[in-house]
Amino acid sequence: MATTNQKSERRMTSCIAPSVPTFRYDADVPDIPLRLAPTNLRELLVGAIAPLVAQAGHLEIALRVEAPPELPPTVVDPEKIAWAVTTLVGNALRFVKRGTRRMPGGSVVVRLAKSDDAVTVSVEDDGPGIPRDKLPWLFKRAPGATHAAGLGLMLIHDVVVAHGGRVDVESHTDGPARGTRVTLTLPGQSSTSAPQA
Repeated sequence: MATTNQKSERRMTSCIAPSVPTFRYDADVPDIPLRLAPTNLRELLVGAIAPLVAQAGHLEIALRVEAPPELPPTVVDPEKIAWAVTTLVGNALRFVKRGTRRMPGGSVVVRLAKSDDAVTVSVEDDGPGIPRDKLPWLFKRAPGATHAAGLGLMLIHDVVVAHGGRVDVESHTDGPARGTRVTLTLPGQSSTSAPQA
């Protein structure tokens, strides 16, 4: 008979595997249509990861969103940005330490920040980190791939680039800074400066 923790882990696995959008590829250029709209990123992401927060709690993993109280709406494709961030959070939850009622587990933090010309969304965990030699390959597409199935990390990169942004990864496998931070940098375009359709 499965234990409570095993059942929780199975629920976590199903919850942290969001479906991958079926974008098609033409040669080396991804065809990613965007439905841009002024979006409150804090509300979007808090809602998107809510099921993951509940499941993480069953495994004594701390998952939270940190954001400025007054973050102006940003013009993005909300569905694709929510998918990208929940996929990163799901990956992080797979690798951070599970806890118990007596011993807390690891943590995953989604942070939003705004500068004059950009908005950043970072997903940071205190897991085992990614070996340095693997970092350059995280967002590479396998030769011959023609669709997004199984290519989640690569597609995250392409979704962000389609918005005019970039993805940065910082990871350490030892020391006090052990863990991984993936940062999505998006143009800080407000609803007042959005392009007209």
